[in-house]
Amino acid sequence: MPASDEALLATGIAKTYGATCALRDARLALRRGRVHALLGENGAGKSTLVKILVGAVTPDSGRLELGGVPAAFGSVTQAIRAGIVPIHQHLSLFPELSVHENLSAFALSGGGGLWAGRRLVDPSRARGWLAEVGLEVDLAAPLGTLSLGERQLVEVARALSLDCRVLVLDEPTAALNAGEADRLFAVVRRLCANGTAALFISHRFDEIEALADDVTVLRDGRTVIDAAPIGRHSRETLTHAMLGAGVEAGPERLCARAEPVLAGRGFAGRGDTDITVHAGEIVGLAGLIGSGALALAAWLAGAQAGAGELSVAGHGFTPGDRRRAAALGIAYVPADRHVEGLFAPLSARRNVSISALGRFARLGWLRTSEEAERIDPLLRRLKLHPSRPEAEAATFSGGNQQKLLIARCLALPGLKAMVLLEPTRGVDVAARGVIHDAIREAAASGVAVLVATSDLDELMVLAHRYLVVRDNRLAAELPQDAPRAALLSALSGSIAA
Repeated sequence: MPASDEALLATGIAKTYGATCALRDARLALRRGRVHALLGENGAGKSTLVKILVGAVTPDSGRLELGGVPAAFGSVTQAIRAGIVPIHQHLSLFPELSVHENLSAFALSGGGGLWAGRRLVDPSRARGWLAEVGLEVDLAAPLGTLSLGERQLVEVARALSLDCRVLVLDEPTAALNAGEADRLFAVVRRLCANGTAALFISHRFDEIEALADDVTVLRDGRTVIDAAPIGRHSRETLTHAMLGAGVEAGPERLCARAEPVLAGRGFAGRGDTDITVHAGEIVGLAGLIGSGALALAAWLAGAQAGAGELSVAGHGFTPGDRRRAAALGIAYVPADRHVEGLFAPLSARRNVSISALGRFARLGWLRTSEEAERIDPLLRRLKLHPSRPEAEAATFSGGNQQKLLIARCLALPGLKAMVLLEPTRGVDVAARGVIHDAIREAAASGVAVLVATSDLDELMVLAHRYLVVRDNRLAAELPQDAPRAALLSALSGSIAA
């Protein structure tokens, strides 16, 4: 790589945590003006490498160069000051503060006590950053009132306030709809046109092919594909490089529709939102952010109050009564595992068994040996890595944390239906395959499954039929063999129901 093109170079990077070797001779070479995709399954070392690049972790060995000059960062603040700006999958914003205050966070971090308010950036500059990401919101609005997608764009806008030499994007589109993702990609391209290098971490091949110029693949802590131009390797080759496996096959066709299990009528007080999921069926619920698809799914699981009627296996329950829904056999995975799903300080085992604690308790005492006997085989079946059921959930990677939520569903006594919101958001190819297999196995055993996701690839490898939501109503139903173009048309509203 010519020195004039070099933005960031990491060579010979190694990092060990106790007996676990996270990185062993990893290499990453970023060039100015180019978007570089980083691929690898959970446990491949991506997260550790990114933490080293942004100053959150110190490597055991190896060398970093920024613009051809040796660099070492003792903190994230040092890396940011040097021009390496991270945009994390899990937002580093402050929901209670205003949009303006969040955009001023880097200025406010300098302190000032009672005078900190004077450090707020000029409102016109703040509006300019928002305009660059295509966002029009009130600067005085509390950040928590914005949608998840809008908050992601605010974080990207904040990065524009810095002299950004390397932009690190960790699953940045996980909460964005197609339009918001397109705006983000346009911003990244403009930054690269001005000389910025971008590191893009995503599990979605369509995004990688649309945005990235180069790709590096990590496997078992090593670089196995090094800065290859996009297009040189097929999806199958990249997948094999990550985990030695092929691309996931689509769902088997249902021979016949069984009895209805999960039913809802009158969501949001409307008559065009009736939905039924049958035993052994996987229904894909698709909708852009703001369409109401996720809200409809949460309502069906009893996790959201509102008008309408709900039932499972003929037993009615009240919308918003999640406890009653679980007692009737409806398992639920929320869209945001960190806010609504995980109990981070508890063990992996306890995060799973919490849906069935009554089975392991007697006279107020928890029988931990029976808990382990019942739950640990389930964790092995879902390939929890590392295989440490007693470890805190917070210590596991995102994909393995998501496996805990799926395992919790499978452990629910009297399981009849599963309602899964974005079940593989931010999950690598290997974990995605394990989760999909678990969903298919549950359906094969007679469980009714509803999967609400913005990932069309996921829908098309899982669902037996598709329901499309627009404006809080069911706008279309498509069969299993519907082409991708028809599904996209239904989502955008260019075809009638």
